Parts: sequence; C-alpha cells; structure tokens
Amino acid sequence: MTTALKELLRLWWTQKRRAFRWKELFLVAYFAVLFVVIVVALYSALHDRLTQGMLPVALVNLLPLLAVCVTLADLMMKLLWRRSPVEMDDYLRTRPVSPRDWAFLILLDTKLGFMQWMIPLSMAFVVALFLGVGWGMLMLILTFTCTLVNALLQNCWRRAPGNQWTLPLFFGYIAWTVLVCTIGVGAVVWAMVAVASVLLILVNSITCYVLHRYFVRMKNHNEALHTNTSSTAHSLGNVSLWSIEWTQILRSKRLRTSSLLMMALFLLNVYMQQSSAATLQNDFGLAVNPMLFFAIGFPSLMLAQWVLGIEANFFCGIWTKPWPVEGILRRKYYFFCSLCTLMAVLCVPAVVWLHLSALSLVAALFFSCGVLVLPFMATCLYSSRMDLFSSAFLSYQHGNRQLNIFSLVMFIPMIIYFLIYFFLPPFWANVLVASLGLVGFALHGVYIRWISGIWYRRRHEIMERWLAQ
Repeated sequence: MTTALKELLRLWWTQKRRAFRWKELFLVAYFAVLFVVIVVALYSALHDRLTQGMLPVALVNLLPLLAVCVTLADLMMKLLWRRSPVEMDDYLRTRPVSPRDWAFLILLDTKLGFMQWMIPLSMAFVVALFLGVGWGMLMLILTFTCTLVNALLQNCWRRAPGNQWTLPLFFGYIAWTVLVCTIGVGAVVWAMVAVASVLLILVNSITCYVLHRYFVRMKNHNEALHTNTSSTAHSLGNVSLWSIEWTQILRSKRLRTSSLLMMALFLLNVYMQQSSAATLQNDFGLAVNPMLFFAIGFPSLMLAQWVLGIEANFFCGIWTKPWPVEGILRRKYYFFCSLCTLMAVLCVPAVVWLHLSALSLVAALFFSCGVLVLPFMATCLYSSRMDLFSSAFLSYQHGNRQLNIFSLVMFIPMIIYFLIYFFLPPFWANVLVASLGLVGFALHGVYIRWISGIWYRRRHEIMERWLAQ
C-alpha cells in the first residue's frame, strides 16, 4: 500500500466520521424494514397456495432470478438518492495521487455505502426467514454482486467526459442485463440453481472488474490538454431569459431528477390507464382518461411552485441586467407552457394506438396552460431561496407557511376539470375545458403584469428574506 493511498484512506475515514448523519441510516433502515414487511405479508397471504405445491417450480430455483429482478429497482434508487464523489477535490489534485489509488478509494466507498447494502440485506433476511440461513447467504452474495454492478456503472457514468465514454456503458449494460436475465430464467427452467448462481457471480465479478478498470482509465480532468475553450464549451446560445430556464433544469440535479421522474410516472399512468379497461374512468364516471390531466400539467406545476426560488440564488446578478420582473415571469410562464406541450406530444402515441381522444388531449393542454399553471406565478411573492443541488427526497427546504397554503389552490382547477367531465357529455366537456384554458391564456399578460407590480412594491422585503436564508 502506497503512502498516498494510506493518506487517502485516512482522509476518507475522517470525512465519513464527520459527515455521518443518523438521518441517512434511519432512511435506509426504514425502507429495508418496509421491504421486508411487504414481502413477508405477501408470502403469508400466498402461504396456502405455496404449501399445496401450486407453483410450477421450487422457490429455491427462483433465487438467481429474484437477484436479477431487484437490479432495476436498485438502479432507480441509486440514480435518485445516491450522491457519492467520483472526482478528486482541488486539494487532492495537487498531491501525488495516482488514478489507481483514487479508483480503489472510490471502489471501497461504493462497497461500504449504506445504500449498497440495503437491498442485499433485505433480500437475504427474507430468504433466510423462509428457506434457511444457507440460502439467505447465497441470496446476499447474488444480490450484492448485481447491485454492485449498478453502483459502479453509476460511478463511471458520472465521471464520463462525453458520449464516447457513455455509449459503451449504455450498450454494455444492456448486454449485461440480457445475459443475467438469461441465467436467471435458465435456473427456473432447468432447475440448476447451483450452476446458475456460480455463473451469475462469475459474470457479475467480471463486469465489476471491467467497470473498475474503465473507471481508472477515464481522464475527466487532464491539465496537460489545453483545449481551445470554443471547442469544449457547451451552451444553449446567447444568454437570455429563455435559455436560463432550460439551463437551470439541465444543470441542477434536484430539478432534473424530480422533473424526469414525475414525467415518467404520469406518462406511464396515462398509457396503462388507456390500455386497460379504463377502470378508473368507469369507476368515477368520467368521460376522459383521469391521468391525462396530471401527465400534462403537473410536471410544469411542480416547477411553477418554485418560480423565483431558483433565481434567488443569484438575484444580485440578475437584477443588474436589463430584465424587468414582468419579463422574467412572462418567460417562465412560456417555459411552463412549452413543458405542457412537450408532455402532450409524448401522449400522441396513445391517440394513435390506444384510441385516446385527440380533442381531450388538446383540451387538457389548453386547460393546464391557462388555468392550472397560470395562478402559480403568484408564488413569486412567497418564494424562498432554493438549494439547487440538494436531494428532493424528504426535503422541505424552500417551503414556508404561505407557500404551503397557496399550494392548495391547485385543487380548485382540478375539481373544476373533473366536475366538467363528470356532468357533461365528452364533446361539450372538451369544448368547455379548452375554452377555459384559452381564456386564461388570453389574460396571462394582465395577470402577470399585476403580480409583477405587487412584487416590485415588496422587492426590498423579499430580497432581505433571501439574503437572510
């Protein structure tokens, strides 16, 4: 062990002890216990069928497949909540730390992280509870190796300097997924759990080694290459109010992750609801897909609740530019409308393949822009300073009493929307909903001008509040 590596390990342990938070340990333990309780309850509910031999295969043969199946949930969890370092601080860059030593430290930090052990320990506990300690230990090894591939993939992806490094990771992960799924299915079909377990551990070990070596070879920061700035800088063009809106979404992990997650969840609900027998639609007596309204409007609504909370981080520079508050709010509103339009475009395949009403889609788009999102431009009067790079999970930062009370306004357009589709025929409901949205959009200039006037009169109070946060 080199002297530099010993010093790195000492600094790493010191940082871990100082940055330890009981909240992180509590969250990991909470979700682990919740997972175990759900699995135990499900097993207890199906106990009679399992004991009567109604399953076509033995439970033991399902272990490799179960270890493979949890990798998707583990990957999503790591993408949302895992925040581990992959690059050296500037202090360490000036020290004789080799890429191999730094990669070894990152590998050690990855293996010992709380999140890396949550799912393997939960799966091992459940299997040991019902099948025995020996099978539980095997499940621990299988699940740990599968989830370790996800963690190392995330490390490499975050360190990759460009597409020439990320594309091999993408296609390689797809190939690895197909291979381990084949091994898991083979264990079920041919009842060779021992052979499948050995193969799975071997494949995962080789994959982890390849990812580790790939991480070592990456050079995301190379001071020897003085590349021309014009060839490496990536921007959205000239700085403007419109480009700032896109830039803050792309660069802020908190906004980017929460926006993409909400878009994916609501779109999935739209397609699932439309492809099924329209259960919710029939149960509530509605003439429209109930998820359509949420899919189009709520991603924009989530951002609209923060309005100027993002600009509060750098307002000292923004207010020195020739941009009035009314212009900032107006561009933000157009940005939210463009997001609603994007969500509507993503729902078009449901119109073509799943017979979703095109008129309902257009009506939901107009209503979201003119009635749902527009009132939330007034949250600029109550916005707090928002931390762009903190995790949004169980975080109430940026919230305050006035904003929480004002957020209840969203239930008013929601109730109006569903009442219209409950009492009116589909055609006239679509016409009325679209008309309300068009009226709101036509009046957005007057409304934003009124809100900006109130903000300007309170500007000193608002800016003092931002400085105190």
